[in-house]
Amino acid sequence: MTIKTVWYVLFSLCLVAAQSLFESAGRESPNQAGKSGREKAVDLSGYVRGAFFGGQNYGKEAEVKAAYAEVSLKLDARKSDIGKAFTEVRLKPGIEHGSMIFLPDIREAWVSTSPGPIDITLGKKIIAWGRADGINPTNTVTPMNATALSSEYDDTRLGNLLARASVSWNFFSVEGIWLPLFTPDILPIEGADLPPEVTITGPLYPGPELENSGFALRCDLSFPVIDGSFSYFNGFETQPGFDHAFGLDHVALTPTAYRVHTAGVDFSTAIGPFGLRGEASLTVPFDDPDDVGYVPFRHAAYVLGLDRSISDWNFLAQYSGVYVIGFHATPEPVLSDPSNLLAQQVFMLAKGEAEMQRINRLFAGTDDRASHAVTARIGWRGLHETLRLELAGLYNFTTEEYAVNPVIAYDIADALCVTVGGRYLRGPEGSLNDLIDDLLSYGYAELRLSF
Repeated sequence: MTIKTVWYVLFSLCLVAAQSLFESAGRESPNQAGKSGREKAVDLSGYVRGAFFGGQNYGKEAEVKAAYAEVSLKLDARKSDIGKAFTEVRLKPGIEHGSMIFLPDIREAWVSTSPGPIDITLGKKIIAWGRADGINPTNTVTPMNATALSSEYDDTRLGNLLARASVSWNFFSVEGIWLPLFTPDILPIEGADLPPEVTITGPLYPGPELENSGFALRCDLSFPVIDGSFSYFNGFETQPGFDHAFGLDHVALTPTAYRVHTAGVDFSTAIGPFGLRGEASLTVPFDDPDDVGYVPFRHAAYVLGLDRSISDWNFLAQYSGVYVIGFHATPEPVLSDPSNLLAQQVFMLAKGEAEMQRINRLFAGTDDRASHAVTARIGWRGLHETLRLELAGLYNFTTEEYAVNPVIAYDIADALCVTVGGRYLRGPEGSLNDLIDDLLSYGYAELRLSF
């Protein structure tokens, strides 16, 4: 049975199950007569959208980066006051990054029960930690898809198979998460503008052995004037490093996972008319980066932001940065004897090792001892809140990279929206944006009907 057949079967079963649940929700069985109807409640929602993304390839030729239709079906079911289940199933046929796609995706599927103050969840779930906007150094649990072509930032988040338990007392709650399987970020490395002698091999990720599990703890505090949390993560970093092997005329990159400790803190409060939010984290890899080349240095990351709404306008500005602990620059190889063949080979090998270290540092954001950036967004809603204009941007003062994201969205009718926008990335030669700018720069148009 092909995966397409399996998908059609699953999708049909979801529709049939949803229909039967709706029908049963409107009728009471004999042993339910006289009950209030709160025993079972079902909500079915979702959307259908068509989208087109255009841009250019690394040869500066215009191309269709994506053209697809997508349907999303969300099912939210409750049983009394102690049980809840949620699933979102998506189907997306079309073309993306030059390849034909038919992507079935069970984005989330989980069940939770809440006996008293305890809440227990099992299944596949998206958990987004952090209170800042877009840049979340404390978001250690949820993997991201950096290659997602979508008008929604939430579509970059990926679900994890996990077990979660939380306990709440008034202003205080504790959350624990167990991650039995490793789920990595989806990186743009395969479509990046790499030299022709560089190839990408199959990843080296941890297996399902119990010792490879990850876990996370979070303590959340909520007071009248400020909310905040403390968190800790022990597991494999969702963004892998790149191990490598040299051949006679090429180098093979292998995405490889590495384990870290990460401690974090975040908060949100108000100062007069302004909202103030911030996060900070400290990441310490288990392995020594001087011994394992694809493991980054210990580093601290932070973000601090202000937001304000005035009438139909809203504004956001954030300052963020990374500080690398124990940083040292990559040594520049020196050819000791140009006439000696062995010295030439040693030099070329050292040159390749230095380049691989540079690539790993670029993707980990640790290529400088300290780096800092600013993000900003301005938005406006008008025409009785049917029209939305937004402009967001990022500038990295250290690397001189920048990104711009304009969006125009108009509600044609209730739950029917057309959106036009784009993303433009650029950076100096040798920067991360220089590797991926044409891959992830695009303009798009989308028409969506929600239900």
